[in-house]
Amino acid sequence: MRIHDLVRAAENKYNRLLTILVLAYLMSPFVLEQSLGSLIGFFVCLGAIIVVVYQVQYSQWLLRSYLGLVGLTLVLRIGSHPSIMPNATSWFAILSTLIFMVFLALSIYLILRELALVERVTADIIKGGICVYLLLGFFWTAIYSIIYSLDAQAFTAPSTPLTQADLTHFSFTTLATVGYGDIAPVSDVARVLANLEGMVGVIYPTVFIARLVSLYK
Repeated sequence: MRIHDLVRAAENKYNRLLTILVLAYLMSPFVLEQSLGSLIGFFVCLGAIIVVVYQVQYSQWLLRSYLGLVGLTLVLRIGSHPSIMPNATSWFAILSTLIFMVFLALSIYLILRELALVERVTADIIKGGICVYLLLGFFWTAIYSIIYSLDAQAFTAPSTPLTQADLTHFSFTTLATVGYGDIAPVSDVARVLANLEGMVGVIYPTVFIARLVSLYK
């Protein structure tokens, strides 16, 4: 029974990650920044990603590297709280976000590599593709967060300052090429990165679907 459970978990490794990523997106408007809830949710997401990546890679070195990144991110996240180090809040938050971006980029690469090597389509592979799409949205959210931290005039919006939920909304509407226009990039860097995200939002689903179709032949 134990072996059966392990095999089943390996065959459905993206279930938990997909659920957590969807919940993280749905809860983003309701969780206050710099709150305990946001910190807990953040590390639950990181934990789910680590479990999946370890199942994909089976590397002790990679696992230790990921845990090191998580530990460093935790220290920086706590240090970025205004009540702890008021004078270093901005830079601690930026460093924490940069490490989070490295974490996401490596995770996206490893999952994409597995999706590219599979020889048959399963429900779990489709879920993995959706996970990558959501991770891309969160990756660009982190990029926009850094840009906004460095330049508060990089985006225009009906109300300011922008919150993390606002940047998440902008990232996913750009990725989905919806473009409501309520938030718009103004600086050159922000516009270039938004254009890149829009292109990824079109190219990735096209390539992923083409890959799935080719596996049926």
